Amino acid sequence: MTRTLILEHTYPADPDRLFDLVTDLDTLDAVTRPWLLFEHLPSGQVHTGQVFDVGISLFGILPERPYRMEVTLCDTEARCMVSEENGFSVRKLVHRLEVQPDPAGALLTDRIEIDAGWFTHAVAGWIRLTHVWRHRIRLKLLRQQRPRENSPS
Repeated sequence: MTRTLILEHTYPADPDRLFDLVTDLDTLDAVTRPWLLFEHLPSGQVHTGQVFDVGISLFGILPERPYRMEVTLCDTEARCMVSEENGFSVRKLVHRLEVQPDPAGALLTDRIEIDAGWFTHAVAGWIRLTHVWRHRIRLKLLRQQRPRENSPS
């Protein structure tokens, strides 16, 4: 059983800046806590062809379980990234994210195809909930990164 989620969030930021933020692995770790804790997640920007064999734990309480993420596309000019993932009860998850210009700044669209067997609907609900959280944390990170006006040069 496969389910597709399409989640859209608008950010008051330059599209290139937002794409850099959402494709930074350090940001991934920051925006998923406390819901998911990653073990063995490297740092830096993602690029096409990367494969990450990580451990994830729900809330840091449940035992760490293996999870694999493969970046099949990361195009900075088109501001598009695709990853294929599996593990932790997920048979297959394909995550496509795109950042486009928007009158308010930038629009992030996440298209997530999930196959988790009998758990598909529960996993989809979990993903929807955690992406609302991610949006809030990203807004906070963007505000913190904003260059200060009137700062001495």
